[in-house]
Amino acid sequence: MNLDFCVNEYLLAWYLLYSASLSKEIDKFRKNLWNKYKKEYNLCYKDKTEIIKYGKDFIPDNDILYNEIFESDLYTSLKKETEKHRMYLVKIFNNDFKTIKKYTKEIIRIKLNNVYNVFVIHPRMEIIEYNRQFDALIWGSDKDKYDSLTIMFLTITKNIFNDKIKENQKGICKEIENAVIELAIINEIGKRLTNQTAYELGDPTLKVIKRQIYPFWLMYLGYDTKEALLNRMIEDKIVFDADKYSIDKNMKKMDLGELINFCIKNNKYILKLGNVLEIEKENEIEVI
Repeated sequence: MNLDFCVNEYLLAWYLLYSASLSKEIDKFRKNLWNKYKKEYNLCYKDKTEIIKYGKDFIPDNDILYNEIFESDLYTSLKKETEKHRMYLVKIFNNDFKTIKKYTKEIIRIKLNNVYNVFVIHPRMEIIEYNRQFDALIWGSDKDKYDSLTIMFLTITKNIFNDKIKENQKGICKEIENAVIELAIINEIGKRLTNQTAYELGDPTLKVIKRQIYPFWLMYLGYDTKEALLNRMIEDKIVFDADKYSIDKNMKKMDLGELINFCIKNNKYILKLGNVLEIEKENEIEVI
């Protein structure tokens, strides 16, 4: 798996037109364009999917509005800053590429695309979107190094499993799916990348479900003795009563999709256990 980072001029221009405003200068710029090209401004809205589909080969039906944008000092400045951010993302990805590839293979255990296109837009736009039709990530966020990497992989992985939950299985099933994916990407890969526990990170609404799945997650990772579970529990600062769990050595043979299905199928049992211990004393072991 690889990530191909690019700055597409048309997509950057599209987000300049339609994303949340960054400044009064951009508001004024948009207003001027709207006053001059109302018809073209409305028609350009549909271009986003076509730009992602064709990438550098995209040809607009009418380029009068785009040309006006490309010739502006504002766009020139935004593009320069965006290209600088692209180079930063390429650098941090290349530095950790072999490590990330190894971790995804070990933890996710599913086949990923050879290449995912990442369209970089201005980092202050705070846009993180995934186009499922073309397996493309639109990244316009100023996260720090490891947040960037883990959120990219979290977004991609969530969309891999997006169709696996049927419409009539939303609710708790979707929460379980998201919890398992977070355990894999945000928590485990995040921990391995930073060499420190990352199990306190993630969506706070998933905290309870994640800590109830956590003992089974450790079995999935290959911890197959009570002693090993206890040692890892202490390392991650998460507490549960290991005596209440039967070790299932077959779980380490699953891939992430099979683990999600296992947790959904057995959700009443897993969530009913409710035996994760919360220690309220300061400086004691904490729960996620």
